Amino acid sequence: MLWLVMTDFLKNIEQASSDEKRVAQVKLLYQDHHLRLIHRVMAKGLAKREAEDVVQEAFVKLLGLDNQEISSYIQAYLYRIALNLAIDKLRSNARSPLESMHEQEDYSDESTSPERKNESQQLLRKMSESIKTLPLKCRQAFILYKIKGMSYADIASTLEVSESMVRKYVLRAVRHCFDELKSDL
Repeated sequence: MLWLVMTDFLKNIEQASSDEKRVAQVKLLYQDHHLRLIHRVMAKGLAKREAEDVVQEAFVKLLGLDNQEISSYIQAYLYRIALNLAIDKLRSNARSPLESMHEQEDYSDESTSPERKNESQQLLRKMSESIKTLPLKCRQAFILYKIKGMSYADIASTLEVSESMVRKYVLRAVRHCFDELKSDL
């Protein structure tokens, strides 16, 4: 019986020691790869603040893993976690793009005058309402191209349509917004 208690005690000590090693590994990864990982996630199409959130969540998930076997490839695992989270975020934004526009509105430049900010916010609300009236695929193509900065080819594969159709959707959306907002411009 004493032998089993000692064995469990030693396993707990080894586990604590390996947890400390994991924390040290993750700290080192953070120091060496944090900014690089943010840029990699931003290259997928996320804004800087969203990319920072995704990278932070990736590090938290990495710390929470119990699998000790990943130590040999922990950097690759971190990048895979971050890129998967970025893809999830992009999909979420594609499903509800107007919510992500309003989130970005909260981070507007504080140096402009209150009148200009108010005018811009009113114009943004009108544009948002105008975009809401577009057909779904047209709206998605417009947001992915104009707001997220994705290429026609990437949008075509995301929406499962041709590049030509994406161009038509974007042009239709731009014309629609211009017609709706030309009195305010």
